[in-house]
Amino acid sequence: MMHRRNLLLGAGAVGGLAATKAFACGAQHPSFGAPRTRGRAQPAAMLSFHGMPAVAVLIEGKGPFTFGIDTGAPGHFMVTKEVASAAGLTVAGQIQTSDPSGNNPVTISRFKLGEASFGGLTFMATQADELPPLGAPGGDLQGVIGMDLFDGQTLVLDFKSRLVSVSSERLAAADGQTIFDYPAGELIQLPVKIGDVTIPTHLDTGQTNTAMMAPADVIPRLATHGQPRLVGKARTVSQTMEIFAVALDAPVSLGAVRFPVTEVVYPTVIPIGNLGSAALQQMVVKIDRPSRRVQFVDKAGPSAV
Repeated sequence: MMHRRNLLLGAGAVGGLAATKAFACGAQHPSFGAPRTRGRAQPAAMLSFHGMPAVAVLIEGKGPFTFGIDTGAPGHFMVTKEVASAAGLTVAGQIQTSDPSGNNPVTISRFKLGEASFGGLTFMATQADELPPLGAPGGDLQGVIGMDLFDGQTLVLDFKSRLVSVSSERLAAADGQTIFDYPAGELIQLPVKIGDVTIPTHLDTGQTNTAMMAPADVIPRLATHGQPRLVGKARTVSQTMEIFAVALDAPVSLGAVRFPVTEVVYPTVIPIGNLGSAALQQMVVKIDRPSRRVQFVDKAGPSAV
């Protein structure tokens, strides 16, 4: 069985940190590639699950179901057992999953999925795995859309206008200001700066707890003030850890893009930073999967593009 690595935040929220990260990944997961599509793409309403962008999805013509869009998730789809049952999906096999530490793997089901539709497009011959319990108030999240679904396309997340769209247009060449290349691998990893400290950082719309997370060993190098405070606990599928926050005295930026971040939360499960949905709410984020390129358009303020 193949190993997929999940990060599942949620148990024992302390001090108001509502942990709702649905999915993250490690470096062992192979891409499933772009599925075939039919239809004509059109903008879909952006729903929200605790701040995670989401859309209404039809599975085998059933639904709609609310699926989060997680830029930290590989694969095509993850679905709850309830959605799999409602859509009449059959089990195709089982795989093992764990958090990025690789500890204490758990077994989940893989389902046969013929068609899934949203935003005017029907995605055919896709792959769906079981979405493990979130360990926090589940709300109405019924599935997760992974980034392999868009391997042939550009995903546009317009947080400001609350729209999601899929395009065949490629982004312009990276300029180091608002358009950035990212390296091969599962994660969309970008060189985010806190003050003058550059932190390789995962763009992670599925992380809805806080705007910016950093590895614990980076914190002493940052311009901060006040004492760190305990803000919650994070639970993965195999461990629980305490989470702290400290106020920043330095801006968080990427090229010419400045993110509305006033504190940093730590530690992270993997040794890179994490930029969550809370940092993106005034922006349009375009993810060009074939070119491995990302663009940020800041729509806040009168001078916005």
